Amino acid sequence: MKTIIFARFLPVLCVPWLVSCASLDAPVDNETGGLKKTSAAELRDYLLKSYQQPRYSPAMGAPVTMAAPAPAAASVAARTPAFSTTNLQERGVDEADLIKTDGRHVYAIGAPNNQHYQDNTLRIMQVNDGGKSLQEVKRLTFPEGSSLQNLYLAGKQRRLVTLGNAYQAMPVPMPMPAGTARMMPPPYVMPRPQQTELRYIDVRQPEKAASTLQVQLGGDLNASRRVGDTLYLVLQSYPQINMSSGLDKLTAQDFLPTYRTADGKTAPLVTADDCYVNRPPKTADADSGYYSNNIISVVAVDLNATDFRFKSRCYVGNTETLYASPQALYLATTNYQYNQAQGARSHTDIHKFAFTGTDIAYRGSGSVPGHLSGQESSFRFSEQDGYLRVLTENDQFSDPSMAITAPYGKSPGILSILKEGGTDGLQLVSQLPNRKRPQHIGKPEERLYASRFVGDQAYLVTFQSTDPLYVLDLTNPQDPYIAGELHIPGFSDYLHPIGKHLLLGIGKDAIADTNGDFRGAWYQGMKLSLFDTSKPGEMKEVDKLILGKRGTDSAALHDHHAVTVLPVGTDLRVALPIKLHDTPQAGMQGQPSDYYAHTQTGLYRFEVDKAAKKIRQFAPLITEHGREEYWRYPQNDRSVMIGDYVHYFHNGNFWSQRW
Repeated sequence: MKTIIFARFLPVLCVPWLVSCASLDAPVDNETGGLKKTSAAELRDYLLKSYQQPRYSPAMGAPVTMAAPAPAAASVAARTPAFSTTNLQERGVDEADLIKTDGRHVYAIGAPNNQHYQDNTLRIMQVNDGGKSLQEVKRLTFPEGSSLQNLYLAGKQRRLVTLGNAYQAMPVPMPMPAGTARMMPPPYVMPRPQQTELRYIDVRQPEKAASTLQVQLGGDLNASRRVGDTLYLVLQSYPQINMSSGLDKLTAQDFLPTYRTADGKTAPLVTADDCYVNRPPKTADADSGYYSNNIISVVAVDLNATDFRFKSRCYVGNTETLYASPQALYLATTNYQYNQAQGARSHTDIHKFAFTGTDIAYRGSGSVPGHLSGQESSFRFSEQDGYLRVLTENDQFSDPSMAITAPYGKSPGILSILKEGGTDGLQLVSQLPNRKRPQHIGKPEERLYASRFVGDQAYLVTFQSTDPLYVLDLTNPQDPYIAGELHIPGFSDYLHPIGKHLLLGIGKDAIADTNGDFRGAWYQGMKLSLFDTSKPGEMKEVDKLILGKRGTDSAALHDHHAVTVLPVGTDLRVALPIKLHDTPQAGMQGQPSDYYAHTQTGLYRFEVDKAAKKIRQFAPLITEHGREEYWRYPQNDRSVMIGDYVHYFHNGNFWSQRW
């Protein structure tokens, strides 16, 4: 019997250490109580209760790779050639990546022939001959245990900012005081580091670059963004405290994370007076017996200062996704509720923190039905004119009667629009589908894949056997509607706006396969689709390219930072790292399920002609032929365009050629 592969995202089960779980005795009330400002004494009591639970079950949010969109042409210094920049979700909101450039130098994380995901090497390459070649002028190697994963270039300050995990030995469990038999030990069993290392590197003279600041921050880095001269960090930590001296000696501050400077000085990263706890949902018992001991710290760092200057807030709860607009951070997490008869139901809680520079203010919370999905769930969010637009994936109920309890029924996708509403937090303005507009977003049992907000429109892809591309009109936030849909084979993992009325989809081709009432498809090679969206009701796929066969993959399908673009005249240059599978294997019978062997790996190059609405393909820059080394981590592949040259960063090596 053959296996039908219809989606690559598996449903998330209700596992206590992954998500918040609760029994489902009544329909979910999708209103959240939000965050409650507490006194130090209240915070201490709450966190002590978290240690007195009969089981240890914090909801661990998945670290997020942050986010993608319509990049603008780079501002170019005098005599500096045009160059590509990091592919961003929102204009004006910078994101960390493994490679950065100012057109004169390229800064990259990764030693040559790097074979591992984590690396402690930073390289600085000088751009020569208008972009023709790169010359290494400085290499910084940090101590063992430092892992560089995030890089920012603060151009105004002529400074690099690096962020990474600082691995340390797991703490030894402390002896427990008498009378605490039911208390769980500090979470020394957590298999994740509890420290994030922040460094500043002076690059005013790149060949003499040196670290000028090193700070160890308490907590894992969940996500980060930079807006102007402020770096925003979201850290996740679990209290690790010595309780051998007795509970009566503990204060709220003992539970909260600290930071340590290079000279060994330690100080609070957040204070108890700046923390919140989750209010219980309105339908829940105020004392449900579950208390989270997961600390989420929101830290705003002043990049204009040479020392570590910051302001912070924290809350006790969870987060799995960060979305940032130029005005606010939105932290979201999915909560699952489960019963044996009906399966899992989910809703997504959202907390808003507005900011101006380092000033951070909690502005309220809201909740929407459905769950976040995909490896880049920040693309499910967008803020415009004060409205937060959110796309979530609906639960697939095993009991058909469940569908009538909500106006969105069995629609695979749900659009929710919220707005800050005074003291009441984030208020639901509208939802789609609704009773007035009941058309589903997607077909039954389809999954939500790519999504992208562009101005007053939202584009999203659902998939099971064909690719329905939907466009939602959001011009009136009180009455959004489906403006058009297009059904074609395959699906898009990533959508990139080009100009006003073109959209580039990057994903996989697929061959539909049905088995009785079952719908599914075999995904095939990489697919590039160019959509004309000028008439939403008559969207067209005006051009497409299929690359390779089943097994072909690309870092661009997993991380939007692997997509490199550069506008040149009326064209858009696009570079994608691709691992091409196009070599037949023994035993193939010409079936859609045939998996092809690796043929080559390289940087594939295209130009989108906006006037002709065509995709032109150029010869790829090939770095490997006929073999595939599985121990390598292709998601780290990046590229940068400078002038008429392109540079491919693969396994820590640079490969260059004229465009």
